[in-house]
Amino acid sequence: MSDKKTRNYWWLNVNPKIWSIDAFKINQTQHYTSHNEFGNKRQVYRFFELVQPNDLLIGYESTPVKRVKAIFEIVKGLHRDAKLGEVITIRLKERVPNPIDWIDLKALHFFKDSKVLKNNQGTLFQITEEEFEEIQNVIDTQKELLQHEDILIPYERKDALKDLFMPEEKFDEIIETLKYKKNIILQGPPGVGKTFIAKRLAYTQVGTQDDSRIKMVQFHQSYSYEDFIQGLRPDDSGGFKLKNGVFYEFCRQAQRHSGIDHFFIIDEINRGNLSKIFGELLLLIESDKRGRANEMPLTYGDKESEPFYVPENLHIIGTMNTADRSLAMIDYALRRRFAFISLEPLFNENFVTFLAQKGIEKSFAENIVRKISALNETITEDRNLQKGFQIGHSYFSSFKEGDNGEKWYRRVINLEIAPLLEEYWFDNENKAKNEIQRLLTI
Repeated sequence: MSDKKTRNYWWLNVNPKIWSIDAFKINQTQHYTSHNEFGNKRQVYRFFELVQPNDLLIGYESTPVKRVKAIFEIVKGLHRDAKLGEVITIRLKERVPNPIDWIDLKALHFFKDSKVLKNNQGTLFQITEEEFEEIQNVIDTQKELLQHEDILIPYERKDALKDLFMPEEKFDEIIETLKYKKNIILQGPPGVGKTFIAKRLAYTQVGTQDDSRIKMVQFHQSYSYEDFIQGLRPDDSGGFKLKNGVFYEFCRQAQRHSGIDHFFIIDEINRGNLSKIFGELLLLIESDKRGRANEMPLTYGDKESEPFYVPENLHIIGTMNTADRSLAMIDYALRRRFAFISLEPLFNENFVTFLAQKGIEKSFAENIVRKISALNETITEDRNLQKGFQIGHSYFSSFKEGDNGEKWYRRVINLEIAPLLEEYWFDNENKAKNEIQRLLTI
């Protein structure tokens, strides 16, 4: 108990270009000088005189990193080293699993009015026990999450390919494109499994079905920059306060977990006003404009606001329905920043096997494939529709064991496919009826 009463807590600012915390191992000791490279006393020098063995110290790397990275313990107070002069000796006690960003520090309760955040010009600062404990609590929470991740079931490429019907080469090509471009859009007609594939791509790269590293939203015509990035929102007092949007928060999470892939999935990406929603992020999402080196102020930020950047470990997967007549052309500036990958209906042998394994007779499954393939050929040959309006295989992936196969098939045709065909040929009612009847004649 006596140690705790006499222990002091400190905050050490270090220049990562001169003194990198990452270079040290756990329990390694290191000298830190009380004078700078010009021989002048560091600010505030008296703090160097006060440190004592057993004190604890927060290790913070300053610009451009701006992150808490470790906890050190004071091994020896101010003393003279033959080569370095006056020094204190510290030991690397603990690393922060996911370094804590400057902006996240400001959100911590005891750090709102902390001196180290208000006046960060200097090297060594004294902090309160409450401030130190708050940092320690963040680290402990991170460790608990990492322990939880250790028990998650691995998710591998073979798991993603199961029931996907897609050739392995095509899947691998999409993965490679996602890695180098960082932003892709899966486009195709309804029912080809765009969202289904998007999640499997993400799980494969994460290595487990960990939804904490995957965020999904759906764009619509009312979706705004304020929803996505940042904006002013009414508060309880009748005024307005700045609130961060879903993409902003997910980027910050990815920044805290640098080196670990994160995936942001945007369903129906072409339903939103993309230039309006992305704003200045139109530049920052480019694969070669990622990282802190390209950070920039946001629309609603003031001079004290932390600049924003999109981290390199964040990937964006959009999905786009090519059969939606109500959608405008994708903004060309945004189109250049995404790789567009076309998905097609996969009524192939793998799909027949899938239905047979579900309990549908193979001959009936083959008949379904023939009928829908013939319909898709008719749609493709129609100059007003073409291949972007084909019928996807996922409409026929819902069969449950024990169901009557014929009743299930007719239900899918009448309730899902028929309304779609009536919309496709809204100006040719007989055409729609004939195609529907062909499907129902089994």
